[in-house]
Amino acid sequence: MADDRILSLSLGSQQVTGAVFSKTAGGGLRLEKLERRDFVGDPSEDGLRNAQSSQALKELVNSLKVKGAKSRYVISSFPVLVKFASLPALDGARVDQIVEFEAQQQVPYPINEVVWSYQLMGEPGDVEVEVALAAIKSEELTEIDNQVVAAGLKSNGAEFSPAALYNALRFNYSDVEEATLLIDIGARTTDMIFMEGGKLFIRTVKIGGADISRAIAKEFGTDFGSADHRKVMDGFVALGGPYADHDDPEIAAISKVVRNSLTRLHSEVMRTINFYRSQQGGGAPAFALLSGASVGLPFIREFFAEKLNLPVDYFNPFRNVTVAKGATADLVAAQGHQFGDLVGSALAQAGEVPMRIELVPESVKQNRELEGRKPSLILALVAVAALLGAMGFYFSKGAQVASEKASEVSSKDADLTNYNNQIKELQGEIAELDGQQQPYVDAVRHRVYWVQVFNYLSSKLQNDLIHLTTIEPLSGGVPIIGDEKSDLAAVPGEGESIINAFEVKGLWRENPRGSEVVYDFFKSLKGDADSGTQGFFDLQEVDISAVGTVDAGTNNDRFAYPFKMTLPLPEANQVRFSK
Repeated sequence: MADDRILSLSLGSQQVTGAVFSKTAGGGLRLEKLERRDFVGDPSEDGLRNAQSSQALKELVNSLKVKGAKSRYVISSFPVLVKFASLPALDGARVDQIVEFEAQQQVPYPINEVVWSYQLMGEPGDVEVEVALAAIKSEELTEIDNQVVAAGLKSNGAEFSPAALYNALRFNYSDVEEATLLIDIGARTTDMIFMEGGKLFIRTVKIGGADISRAIAKEFGTDFGSADHRKVMDGFVALGGPYADHDDPEIAAISKVVRNSLTRLHSEVMRTINFYRSQQGGGAPAFALLSGASVGLPFIREFFAEKLNLPVDYFNPFRNVTVAKGATADLVAAQGHQFGDLVGSALAQAGEVPMRIELVPESVKQNRELEGRKPSLILALVAVAALLGAMGFYFSKGAQVASEKASEVSSKDADLTNYNNQIKELQGEIAELDGQQQPYVDAVRHRVYWVQVFNYLSSKLQNDLIHLTTIEPLSGGVPIIGDEKSDLAAVPGEGESIINAFEVKGLWRENPRGSEVVYDFFKSLKGDADSGTQGFFDLQEVDISAVGTVDAGTNNDRFAYPFKMTLPLPEANQVRFSK
């Protein structure tokens, strides 16, 4: 493939699409060729879908005549987790570390088992910056990447569909100033993408075209393949209200099933709009755009226009893209709303885009590192060859040249010693800077740690017979903040300690069961450890008599009686404390 051509691929749950673009003189895009291959069967059946995807991808590569080309590909949002988080504005030296800590909190898998990336959003000078995080399990991305390589392509990594669609939306609708909602209905998911000036928000729900086919299959007692075929051939969205049903009772029934399924999706769309306005500070969408294969159903635009009470149109990702004549132009005219992710991917490969989050498999990362080392390896080989030639020359010159070279080596040794001393000084400065950034990392963790402690203890209080009066953090059995007049404190003056336990004091109120309510509270704290799961405190095989005291209340002379417990923390829940 010519160097000025751009190959764009999209690997969906029920279809594979590919396109070849070229750059125009003005910096735009021209679509040269477009191909699509559809799958049959339920997309939730991974074995069948993967086999069809591999075969369809090979056919598409042959049809586009791009075998051996390097390509970045777009994956659907189904296996990708997308999260947005707000962080305090930090300089570049600390951003990666803080974002990695945030990713560990947001991603529900071990961080070493996922491929993840991020992008900072917002304007310079903002007090807080918005971070868009995307993550996918490493094994799932590797499986997809292997399919791309098996089809005869050189993988250049992946991007996820909502990011590509957002780039296509910004490129083609840059003249729109009002808040815009793009609803992309895929086979297994629906992506809702908000564009409002430079603001972005993405939410994915796992409702798609396949759910409509399953509802039809359930209604008519047929298999998924037959139901999906009926949806494509006869399906449309019932308009409801005063509109008459279709003359064919079966087709009328299908249209009502489609409407019911889309009504469920509409509820999720409204929830997302409300969340965007209330939690993200966004405005109400002025109009909506529809994309994806499922929006080809007749009357779906009218359905959303009625439900959302907004102007609704089909997304045109080729609004600012030149399209070659012939079969490609016909396909774009009929189904152009399906190919927005191809345009977004081509834009990302052609130049700068507003959202660039790459998900890079380990094999691609290794290839990039090797490519980066090639110039150094070539220079090393040249240096070795030059050294061998120089050695022959040196030997021919004899003792005089050897003496001169010895003097040069001695001079260079002195220079290198000087450089080595400078490097050691710089390493010391780096170590000092690393120590200075640690408090910022701790600050992010402390922001949620104390809330977790109080929420966990509160969740274990089963009634109002127990009241906690004191929760004292300890380090080595000593309070981290002692009596100002006492010498007994884990952090005297300025210093640091590790919180490895909490001393909890409280009162139990007189009741028919007496002090047993305190033991019930301890059992609830210990219950997580006994069940085999890690609780907040390290109480496995610990008896209350070893860590606490309880006033049995045998005198019956008070309304409430005291108790005290020392609750050790597992290493994972211990934190540093500085005074």
